[in-house]
Amino acid sequence: MTEQRQPAGDHGGLPSALNQPGQAPERPEARRRRPPFQGWGTAVFGAVVTAVVGTALHSQILYAEGASYPWGAAAALLFALAVMVWAGLKARNVLIAGLTGVLAYVLVGLMALAPGTEPLIVTGTSAAVELPIAVAGRIWMIGLVPATLAAMLVCIWALKPRRAKA
Repeated sequence: MTEQRQPAGDHGGLPSALNQPGQAPERPEARRRRPPFQGWGTAVFGAVVTAVVGTALHSQILYAEGASYPWGAAAALLFALAVMVWAGLKARNVLIAGLTGVLAYVLVGLMALAPGTEPLIVTGTSAAVELPIAVAGRIWMIGLVPATLAAMLVCIWALKPRRAKA
């Protein structure tokens, strides 16, 4: 009963430095490089969904007691943040979250400019009083930049390797 028990495995419980001479030392699997354009489809899909749904949502305004509250712009930014984080985590790449935000910003900019037609996003008017829809449009347009940065930070946090607890 003085016999020591060895853990089951290929090397009989010996550390990798003491493996038999013919065996290669154990190494954790190296991270494989991904193809350069992997995740771009997710980014484009996320950007189109963000631009269309966010533009439709941003114009929702609550009027109460003589004040206006552009709650739709805040909801659109929260939706955009969620879509960008989803795209980054689905592709397991922080840059895809950023690419989704940049593409969404370009699409929203095209909707605001609307060359040749009426713009879908109003960011300014010639009215003497600031219209609530113009405020909501500016919140939606300008708010996409911090939402993109926040989504990238969330993806950095979520995708960083975790240390094993000792």
